[in-house]
Amino acid sequence: MALKKIQIIIRDSGIASRRKAEEMVREGRVTINGHVVLEPEQMVDPDMDHIKIDGKLIKASSMDSTIYLFNKPKFVVSTMSDPEGRPCLGDLIKQLRKPVFSVGRLDFDAEGLIILTNNGALAQKLSHPSNRIPRTYLVKVKGVPADDSLKMIRRGMSLGEGERLGEVSWTVIKHQKTTTWIKITLFEGKKNELKRIFFRVNHPVRKLRRISFGPFNLGALPTGTWRVITEVEKARVDELLLEKAPDRRPNNQTLFRKTNVRHPDGKKDRKKTVRHSKV
Repeated sequence: MALKKIQIIIRDSGIASRRKAEEMVREGRVTINGHVVLEPEQMVDPDMDHIKIDGKLIKASSMDSTIYLFNKPKFVVSTMSDPEGRPCLGDLIKQLRKPVFSVGRLDFDAEGLIILTNNGALAQKLSHPSNRIPRTYLVKVKGVPADDSLKMIRRGMSLGEGERLGEVSWTVIKHQKTTTWIKITLFEGKKNELKRIFFRVNHPVRKLRRISFGPFNLGALPTGTWRVITEVEKARVDELLLEKAPDRRPNNQTLFRKTNVRHPDGKKDRKKTVRHSKV
């Protein structure tokens, strides 16, 4: 087998997400042929090298791709374990007895769709912001927002700490006496993004549920349960994995970059800004 990064091997084995795998390596918990490795990008041959985590031998997964949809309850951590001892996904899915990791974290007090899989390529596709995978939520906010407040929820809106809101779409679903339900779709998945959005417009989030993520929909899946994806959903996954990341630049946008240009007399290089038009 071709050489692969150690963090990718751990991820594809279903033991942990790529980010968690990086942490494991940097913490000195991973050995290759008896030697501790501290660099997540260390190249390894999974067929020839002995890889252990905390002394336990692992090997790259040769199983077919496993993908479950899970309806996370409120007050559950979106990870397989929690150092603070709070209820977590790992506690709820013990009956699966399959090496999967979670994709698409939700806040502790949020509920809704999370993907459980051993498919590293799918996890990367769904998670990386450059792919602009849509995530749709039902959000219950305090009060009845005025139109002017809701109009603030648009691309470029400040989220604080120097961050700006990316692409977004929303629809008011229902006004109640003291709360409002809003359906909102995001494409990047910044930390606490929805809570920060509605805090900015002075209508704090009271309830949050993710109802779709990329090609998957929560549907009527009961809270705290999971199901294997359907054949139709498998076909959508195949299509998604073949898609290229969208180009963020508008058509015909002119780009600028610094280029080394030599003086005609052969003296030292100087920097010149050169215009490059997108074809």
